[in-house]
Amino acid sequence: DAEVCMLRWAQAQDFSSEIQTITKGKQLSSKNCLKSLNPFLDNNNLLRVGGRLINAKVNYDQKHQIILPDKGNLTQLILEHIHKKYLHVGPQTLLYLIRQKFWPINGRNLARKVVHNCVTCVKNKPVIVKQLMGNPPSERVNVSAPFSNTGVDFAGLFLIKYKGQRKGILHKVYVAIFVCMSTKAVHIEMVTVLTSEAFISTLKRFFARRGKCSTLFSDNATNFVGAQAELKKLHNLINYPDDNLSNFLASDAIKWKFIPPVSPNFGGLWEAGVKSFKHHFRRAIGNANLTYE
Repeated sequence: DAEVCMLRWAQAQDFSSEIQTITKGKQLSSKNCLKSLNPFLDNNNLLRVGGRLINAKVNYDQKHQIILPDKGNLTQLILEHIHKKYLHVGPQTLLYLIRQKFWPINGRNLARKVVHNCVTCVKNKPVIVKQLMGNPPSERVNVSAPFSNTGVDFAGLFLIKYKGQRKGILHKVYVAIFVCMSTKAVHIEMVTVLTSEAFISTLKRFFARRGKCSTLFSDNATNFVGAQAELKKLHNLINYPDDNLSNFLASDAIKWKFIPPVSPNFGGLWEAGVKSFKHHFRRAIGNANLTYE
């Protein structure tokens, strides 16, 4: 019929030498691309895939697929027809479906090409445009002493127990994460209460260990508003420093800068530090309640 004639013509265009070799009863060269398929000619003089599935109870076309060349319009048209017939399947499914009857040479790449060039598939799989990142602040790109420009954020709450207590009373603590803007080094301090006095003590311990910084960065955390009481305390401590904290910072000529409201991407550096701390803390400590030491 017409299909057999078209397939025979397509094979003759690319596999004429192979067909002549098989007709004469000779073996294909070991370098031939069809050698691994063990091809043979059927009653219609079509090249088919050989193999050891003669006794398998499956369709003849599934056992011995018709070999298709990787070049030529016929192979392209057959792939496109099956792709549309089965509702625009992906490359892997398309390759499986066509191998129920045909064996296209380099079939995986041909299937990918058909799906990639399908207008309908492209329309229904748009490429997401990525936002270009803005320029980082000068503190991020210029050389400076470690922790001279520092970002600070809080993590918590966590529960600890004090030594000497006979009852298992747990106390709430928080963790202050200091991140160097230039080296990305992380310094961790524990805070027992969310007051300005406690935070000043935390800053003093940080300064004693790392040296005084010139600029402190923190988020504006307006999303804390209306949240639970503990988050409100964190928000008020960072965003509304009282006179004690303001005087302490002013006495040491420390600038406190806030990122814009509802813009956590501006504080990605210290947010990444908090995430890293929680990641390792949960896996190392789990649900255990530690002491302050």
